[in-house]
Amino acid sequence: MKKNLLYIVIILIGFSSCGPVYEASSVEYVRPAPVVRTNLTIGFDMFYTELGPYGRWIDYPGEGRVWMPNVEQGFRPYSSNGHWVYSSYGWTWASGYNWGWAAFHYGSWMYENGYGWLWVPGQEWAPAWVTWGNSGNYYGWAPIAPHININVGFGNGGWMPPQHYWNFVSSEHMTQVNLNNYVVNNNTNINVVNNITKNVTIINNNNNTVINNYGTNGGNNATRSAVNYNRGPQVNDVERATNNRIQTINI
Repeated sequence: MKKNLLYIVIILIGFSSCGPVYEASSVEYVRPAPVVRTNLTIGFDMFYTELGPYGRWIDYPGEGRVWMPNVEQGFRPYSSNGHWVYSSYGWTWASGYNWGWAAFHYGSWMYENGYGWLWVPGQEWAPAWVTWGNSGNYYGWAPIAPHININVGFGNGGWMPPQHYWNFVSSEHMTQVNLNNYVVNNNTNINVVNNITKNVTIINNNNNTVINNYGTNGGNNATRSAVNYNRGPQVNDVERATNNRIQTINI
């Protein structure tokens, strides 16, 4: 009996250390966020297995196997069923989807007519793989397309996201939990989105790195990779815009 109890304790300890979670925040408009997994032993087989129940894998020319989620009409990555929280890594996407730990922190998104939004797997973790910008009283963010090197830069001769990739929200609503209700609709407000996009200024806050530990075969040959990403708007600027103190969420 004692041996069995010891095994149970060891198993519980093991589960309790399997990846970081967001700590609850005392700020009223931020709810405790879902689990975000970092430093996992990441392999494509893991994505295929865990995301399989929530969509289907298709062969896409030039990309190999990509994933098409089963989602509601009008779905947009980094807009639908999620919100922004501020962590030690910068602005971090907290998704309400069961598969959000993967598709919003690894890999990249692309839009294809006839399919909608497709996710291309990747092994490197970041708080969000997006380009950030601002335009007048709006903050904006857009998924980084596959094969775009963040070290090259965005705008001013670098890669600029297409207009239909952008999500814009009035700066005072940046931290809303029900964020999708405040994002300017790309279908019904196309002229507004066009005007905002024409005047967008890329937020170059890219001098940030996160160390990824990943590998295959149970992590026996895990490797380390320093990854650059964009932290997004300065937290002090967002606090002034929202007139709220923003608590840093620990991951």
